[in-house]
Amino acid sequence: MKYVALFALAARLAAAAPAADSVVNDPLVVPLATSPSSVRIHGISLLGSGCPAGTADVQIDETKTLMEVTFSEYIIQTGPDTKAADWRKNCKLTINLAFDEGFQFATLGTDMKGFAQIPSGAKGLCSNVFSFTGVSGQSSYSLNLPGPREGPFDLKADPDAVSWSPCGGTTSILNLNTQCNISPTQKQALIAVDTISGKLTVNVSISWRKCR
Repeated sequence: MKYVALFALAARLAAAAPAADSVVNDPLVVPLATSPSSVRIHGISLLGSGCPAGTADVQIDETKTLMEVTFSEYIIQTGPDTKAADWRKNCKLTINLAFDEGFQFATLGTDMKGFAQIPSGAKGLCSNVFSFTGVSGQSSYSLNLPGPREGPFDLKADPDAVSWSPCGGTTSILNLNTQCNISPTQKQALIAVDTISGKLTVNVSISWRKCR
């Protein structure tokens, strides 16, 4: 009787589990085997007050599922003796990625790391917006840093919508627009690079799928 009961339980669990095909066909659930064997950064261009020439870098990890974007001179300040150019910083990165034919990718989350010194009554706000050249739509991520806080921060955000790179080629141009600001501007506050690494870092989770 014990074995009959166990068999019946196993049958019920199997019936409740999603079919394998439904998992594979979910555009947000991509088996690791469908990742391209090679992903390369062909080139990067920078524009903005938060990334003077030579102060930003982009790397792809070995799994091709994590992109690390770092800034070494991304500093936002408010308070006495600061000016409007200090209160908000932005950077637009244009990243040319090359990969195996027959794939497309999307950004599914960000993790932003840096240092903040924000008093009570003040608030920092950072946003990261991704889009693909030639494709309508974008993926947006917002991160709030309310005061009071002082020290390193590590904030994660999910997109409000997901946009995929176009199919039909072996390259895609990913545009990242990142910006941070602090308000109100009369209070002394700071968002800056991490005091240990010397960088403000945006880690980007990437998902791949085969074009259909």
